[in-house]
Amino acid sequence: MPTAPFTGCRYGSWPATGKNEIYLTTVRPSYNSLSLMKPILHILVACLLAILLPTVSSGSAPEADRFEPALFIPAIIAEAASDLPAHWREGLNEGINLGIARDYPGDHGIQSHPSVLDAEDFETGSVTLVTEENRYRDHTLVVSHNPFSGQYCGAHQWAEGYNGPTTRYPIPDRAHKGPRPTYFIRLYFKFDSSFRPPDGASGVGVKGFGVVSDPFNQASVNTPCDGSNWYNAQVQFVGWGPSAKPQANDGYLWVGHLYSYNGYPGQAQAALGRILVTPPAVGNRPYRFSSYADPFTYLDFGGWHCYEVGLYLNTPGKHNGEARFWIDGILQSRVTHIRYRDIKNLLPTDMHLNLHRVTDQFPQTMIRWTDNIVLATRYIGPMKPVTHVIKPAF
Repeated sequence: MPTAPFTGCRYGSWPATGKNEIYLTTVRPSYNSLSLMKPILHILVACLLAILLPTVSSGSAPEADRFEPALFIPAIIAEAASDLPAHWREGLNEGINLGIARDYPGDHGIQSHPSVLDAEDFETGSVTLVTEENRYRDHTLVVSHNPFSGQYCGAHQWAEGYNGPTTRYPIPDRAHKGPRPTYFIRLYFKFDSSFRPPDGASGVGVKGFGVVSDPFNQASVNTPCDGSNWYNAQVQFVGWGPSAKPQANDGYLWVGHLYSYNGYPGQAQAALGRILVTPPAVGNRPYRFSSYADPFTYLDFGGWHCYEVGLYLNTPGKHNGEARFWIDGILQSRVTHIRYRDIKNLLPTDMHLNLHRVTDQFPQTMIRWTDNIVLATRYIGPMKPVTHVIKPAF
């Protein structure tokens, strides 16, 4: 019987900052039973976190896929897949995970699926997806070149000094199904080579997309999450250089990664990938983590890729929520034991289709193309290609 992976906690110096921080990563045991070890593991983790939490530091700009640990102690065991609700078990296989999109070649008709909230393929030649104040429509150029599928796609541009807005899709009440609901955004991006800075070394960051609960309009890096006000699970894209890695874009590396603002980031566990807990901008209690694939999946400029994020809502007051991130249907990061909320009515309110760049002082205009957006309450997966049957002529 195969064993489930469990999480370990390492303490050492993260290459990007040179500072000590808590670093969580996945370990696959070689033995067949962990049941007798659980109490011991829980005690060890509690002692470790009590000692190390005051030294948590930032991991906002990783520069390498290496880590030299000073200490390793097993931590809390991840929830076995067999114990999860059926819809939580989707997307966990190794390799490419297909989801509900497998039944809709070219995404044609996918909006008819009962789990789909909305979709946008730009094939009307305009944006039909309704967002707050129509921000997505008003800041998207629909173009007929470079589509991933069909005849049209969306294009977004960032000129020097321009950051761009956050666009919000209000989540309808019908999305909040059952005691353990889930929320997903899947879309395709293509990043232009203009995201490489002229010096090939400066950091570049641009927000991607995600699921947010913000009923009181408090979502901000300067507003600590406490289980009763706001939380999120989102994806952003960052780059750095110079690099001699073969995956680099003319010496510049580009990655996408998962992050979450929530009230208890230090107790989240890396079932797949690695976690860095960010020091708080306000107060002395952390309320954000970043999760990275291990090793990094480096992205190419000029290629279309499928990205998907999932927020798995916790039972109020319990550490049983999750966040997951896929690229081209391959699971990159899975974070478990997340405690998003402590009160029942703190449900996700919006899905963000972010057009916000966090670095703006570059002379060139940066361009990103978007296609085949789907918003749903089940894992979506990559689009199934349309196949054309050619009938022989007689």
